Amino acid sequence: MTDDADTKRDVARAFGDAADGYRDGAVLKEGAGLEQLVDWCADATRALDVATGGGHVAGGFSARGVPRVVAADLSLEMVETATTEYADATLEGALTDAERLPFAADAFDAVACRFAAHHFPDPEAFLAEVKRVLAPGGVFALEDLCVPDESKLAASVNRIERLRDPGHVETYAASQWREWLEDAGLTVEEGWETSRKLDVSAWLDRMDVPADRRRKIRSLLSDAPGDLEDVLEFRYESDGEQRLTSYRTPVVLYRATI
Repeated sequence: MTDDADTKRDVARAFGDAADGYRDGAVLKEGAGLEQLVDWCADATRALDVATGGGHVAGGFSARGVPRVVAADLSLEMVETATTEYADATLEGALTDAERLPFAADAFDAVACRFAAHHFPDPEAFLAEVKRVLAPGGVFALEDLCVPDESKLAASVNRIERLRDPGHVETYAASQWREWLEDAGLTVEEGWETSRKLDVSAWLDRMDVPADRRRKIRSLLSDAPGDLEDVLEFRYESDGEQRLTSYRTPVVLYRATI
């Protein structure tokens, strides 16, 4: 419990410091995944965006006419960023722990979580809370990073992610998320894996990674197993020495109902 509390404090602090980067980063404010999550939940009357970050999903819900939208996050700075960025949308801000949502049972007919669940110490507790606050017939829309099923490749990805982001807990395989969704009593209606191109420098800048950790991360990427290099589609440029400039990070999307 203490370790989880410490992790959550680290997450809140890290994301409070990075709020502007998460508001403005193209990877988060754009993309087919964002549009898909909003589409899945567009018929809702009461929608909750868990770990809202820059508020992009919550803002998308409001733009599609969802009457009540709650933008929830563990970081006060993120909640303030979301509600300020989408002030015209009249979002309700809520300071929340994703694993202990402060809402009544059946309070929402749509819940979404985008690029955040890898920061949760207990994903199963999170999904139990999603099921509790969803009304019968409600929709849960998830988008998150994922890793290969092969454990050594997954461990390499998570080691690098933790160096970049102190609040990173673990990125899981898509198959693990499906199993957890089903165990929570949610019915998976749609799901697929895709990938997104990440510019390495922008990816490091978004969390304001210190120079010493940047060097370590680049070293680990350079020494990554060949299988991982192939899976992530590393791309290099040469200006006297070969330098990794981008790669494709695997992503999973699920729509589940209750």
